[in-house]
Amino acid sequence: MRHTLCVCLLALVAFAPLQAEDGATKSVRAVFWNIAWFPGGEPEASAPQAVDQIVKVVPAMAALAPDILGVCEVLNEQAIDISLYKTPGVTTQVCSAFLDEKTGLPTRQQIGIASRLPAMSAWWEEWKPSKANPKRGFTFAAFQPVPGHTLLVYTVHLKSNRGDEKENFAMREESSRQLLDHVAAMEKAYAVTGKVSVIIGGDFNTSLDDPKFTKEKSLIDLQKAGFVWCWEGIPFKDRVTLPSEPSKNPNYPPFPDTCFDHVFAKNVKLRSARVEVVEGKPSDHRPVVVELDFPSPSPSGPTK
Repeated sequence: MRHTLCVCLLALVAFAPLQAEDGATKSVRAVFWNIAWFPGGEPEASAPQAVDQIVKVVPAMAALAPDILGVCEVLNEQAIDISLYKTPGVTTQVCSAFLDEKTGLPTRQQIGIASRLPAMSAWWEEWKPSKANPKRGFTFAAFQPVPGHTLLVYTVHLKSNRGDEKENFAMREESSRQLLDHVAAMEKAYAVTGKVSVIIGGDFNTSLDDPKFTKEKSLIDLQKAGFVWCWEGIPFKDRVTLPSEPSKNPNYPPFPDTCFDHVFAKNVKLRSARVEVVEGKPSDHRPVVVELDFPSPSPSGPTK
């Protein structure tokens, strides 16, 4: 397991959160987006393809105006920085460095977290070896949007649907299990700071709509653990994150409209969720935007 620790827990006492007026509610906009092999849009992109995607992603990111951003399929930390070129105040907190199993070199499909808030701590981890042996891992960052309230943020990009279906199900389910174990440990560790909330977002490569995934429990296990699905009650047509298009690979047939990108929230008010249709279609995935509300502590102090 490799990870980068940006700020250790011992520094929590000195951390200064952004302030909000007593009695007010602070709204935090979280955006999760699979940017499709950014920059370039495909594994072996040319320089002109990279420039074309950058020109489309940079203004789109500025328009999304995230306070917290989780991204999938980026080349590295510098790629995240490039996407935020016209989004002042939002900086990269952590980016993974997963290695290719064959070459031993960093893959072109990394995940990361950026934010307007300073992170209390941030790192990335690979999934632990297991019978299912899932791919990649997760990025994690902790924030304090208001005094006495910590928000734990995870970005994931779970196993694709290429290959054996049962093996893919098992990998994603194992990822969810390990993720929940990590969440429980972090909730316990950060309990000393006050109230703790959690959001998990990204490309899960699975759906609660398609009968094909009925036997898979990765998303259901998150709900059973107390997480609220951001798309609850929203019609399918309004939450298509991966619209149908012709397949670029002759070995795989075209897929129908689907909802593979999700956000799960725990112990926080999830005020709204929407899919953003980005001009120029710089990615096959559409970004997911959620608004989270955090009540400011009373003058008497934060409530645990």
